[in-house]
Amino acid sequence: MKYGMDVTIVIVSYNVADLLNECIISIKKETSCEYEIIVVDNNSVDNSMELLKANHPDVKRIQNVSNVGFAKANNQAFEKAQGSYIFMLNPDTVVLDRAIDKLVQFMDEHPEAGACGPKVLNYDMSLQPSCHHFPTIAMRFIEHSQLERVFPKSKIFGRHYMTYWNYDEVKEVDWIRGCSLLLRKTTLELVGTLDENYFMYTEETDICYRMNKSGWKVLFFPGAEIVHYWGKSSEVSKKEKGYSPATIKYLFNTKYYFFKKHYGCVHFVFIKGIDFVFYLLVFIKNIFRKDAEVRRLKLSYASYVLSLILFGK
Repeated sequence: MKYGMDVTIVIVSYNVADLLNECIISIKKETSCEYEIIVVDNNSVDNSMELLKANHPDVKRIQNVSNVGFAKANNQAFEKAQGSYIFMLNPDTVVLDRAIDKLVQFMDEHPEAGACGPKVLNYDMSLQPSCHHFPTIAMRFIEHSQLERVFPKSKIFGRHYMTYWNYDEVKEVDWIRGCSLLLRKTTLELVGTLDENYFMYTEETDICYRMNKSGWKVLFFPGAEIVHYWGKSSEVSKKEKGYSPATIKYLFNTKYYFFKKHYGCVHFVFIKGIDFVFYLLVFIKNIFRKDAEVRRLKLSYASYVLSLILFGK
């Protein structure tokens, strides 16, 4: 099927005016294929949309009156996309050295791929792992055990972030993080768009899983690179030295939803059981901490997670 242009670049933004501007400038500087940019704003309270309109009047805008979540906001843009490909891109990214052009060409050369992603770098140009295996009960246990940190090069213990691999070759992977993910539009028309039951997090895992089950490949392409200022576009509380309560809720509940949706109730119960035992142990361990402030933070976090596991809120 022929579409109106090569690629639609979709950026979901929330209170990141300066980062958004830097991202769009990098797109325009480094992209020569035929493209459009659609920015979906989830009711920012900064001057994101005013600056966007003034600095980039050619960029299409969708302005929500409330924060509808990452999946739904992307889908709003997907409906209007004219590109053969849709590039999901976080606003806290910088496109390097014709990365989007290279990704489009790569997908043209690999019709078996429903999605692909570039190499992702931190602001200091070090590697930021972006490829993963699909979550399993065993992987959840390994995450809690910290064995990935002890044995990062192990193909058993390093599966979550694929730390056993150097990210230096084209590779078929299970799923790629949605900070920079190129999707084939014809594939979306067959497997569906993002599941809006994921408010934030795990939506890219879900769509890659559906592609995998439908026979499409998800490929990593190291020939294209982007910088990602990890965490700048999400709701992170510096005051509490960790994630905000809302973010914790999304992290856990979306993971549970994925397990129940794709693996069934038995896996769903097991994964919650593993989490419950782990965070109960965290709670008990920190009761005896001498540092009162650290004790308060750790107990508060563990209590909140245990409440999420038991009651979903």
